[in-house]
Amino acid sequence: MAVTVPPRYTARLEESIGIAEDVDYEGLSASILALTVRAAVARSQDESEWEHEELRRRGLSCIQIFRNGKAIWTDRNSFEGELAEARRSSCADRFNASNELDPTFLESLDEDLRQRWRLAGYEVSSLLENMKSLFSELQSDAQERVAYTRRAFADEIISSACRDIYEVRSVSEGDSPNISR
Repeated sequence: MAVTVPPRYTARLEESIGIAEDVDYEGLSASILALTVRAAVARSQDESEWEHEELRRRGLSCIQIFRNGKAIWTDRNSFEGELAEARRSSCADRFNASNELDPTFLESLDEDLRQRWRLAGYEVSSLLENMKSLFSELQSDAQERVAYTRRAFADEIISSACRDIYEVRSVSEGDSPNISR
């Protein structure tokens, strides 16, 4: 009886940035989601790197994914073109050993990631070609939460340091701190 070993995944952004290394499918999707959140938050603070911008502009299409050590190709024409070139160069065996065609993989991953985003309260369109709308939503939420935290932090310090002089009333969303003497 053959034992089926679950596939292991590695993901990179533009060949140089590691996203996930030898993880199961759940680990792969969680790592991509975490990268997306970190990238959007960094961008909201003008601290983003080139790879964050690539992810925002190109979506899942900029991520190279390997399953059990083989690069996953989703474009049949590109795969067959490269395979034909490998055959002409007499290295088809090497090509087949390190590449595989799976035209539906990214669509499945996209759907799974979108389900995770729904669970987190975000309804997003496909992430295959770009993540601009998702980044915009995450950046907006991050900025709102930072603004609220700053107000609450200032209120806490003032009320702790000046108990007998200042009365700090609660801050409602969008208001500035209410401090009276």
